[in-house]
Amino acid sequence: MAELFNQVTNRRGLIVFGGEASSDYGMVVAEAPAFERSTRKSTSYNVPGRNGVVLFQEDAWEDKARPYKVWLTAEGKEDLAASVNAIEAWLNSVKGYQRLEDNFEPDVFRLAYFNGGADFSNELTQYGEATLSFMCRAERFYKEGELPVTVSNGTKLLNSTRFAAKPLIHIEGSGTVTLAINGEQITASLTDYINIDVERMNAYRLAGQNLNSSVSGTFPKIAPGENTIITSGTITKVTIVPRYFTI
Repeated sequence: MAELFNQVTNRRGLIVFGGEASSDYGMVVAEAPAFERSTRKSTSYNVPGRNGVVLFQEDAWEDKARPYKVWLTAEGKEDLAASVNAIEAWLNSVKGYQRLEDNFEPDVFRLAYFNGGADFSNELTQYGEATLSFMCRAERFYKEGELPVTVSNGTKLLNSTRFAAKPLIHIEGSGTVTLAINGEQITASLTDYINIDVERMNAYRLAGQNLNSSVSGTFPKIAPGENTIITSGTITKVTIVPRYFTI
């Protein structure tokens, strides 16, 4: 995904969604979107005789719409209706959260879904414009946080954000091994290797081969600031994809 984005970021007004770029369809983002931010999930309770409210705030945020105003022109070469149909097919053919990037914030990506409902105007079958709205998770993931980091016992990781990251951990070794990040420890029984996805609280070997029964303890997060990695057991290699983000 990142390679595709880097190939076409020299074009003004670009979005990449689900692995395809708006430029592939002759579509241009007409203006920079607003700096949308999500709302924290919370519940408040009124207590008689007490000022304010009793507030319970979660470490979770609501999805937020990110609209893009786009324009499309046939330029006398293609049928505008066919172009609109191709764009609608692209956006509506994928389900669930997909990677969303744009060249207005090139250092981050979002996870978003598209629910349809975009109406393109029709100016003499040559020009059209619309607003495409994507529902985004709150996180803006730093692309640098996608790079795997090889760690060992005592390695320190610096999380320069204000939010605890939920990494993807790959451990190679055998027997019973442990890995802890700032005291949050997970224990795994290995035959050769295991992948631990802290975001999804899931352990697996190959895709579809669930190994949750082979782990115990806490799925460790990478807290803001300096984090110390502690390992034990017969471990030959550990790599961590940090998944740093901001809101």
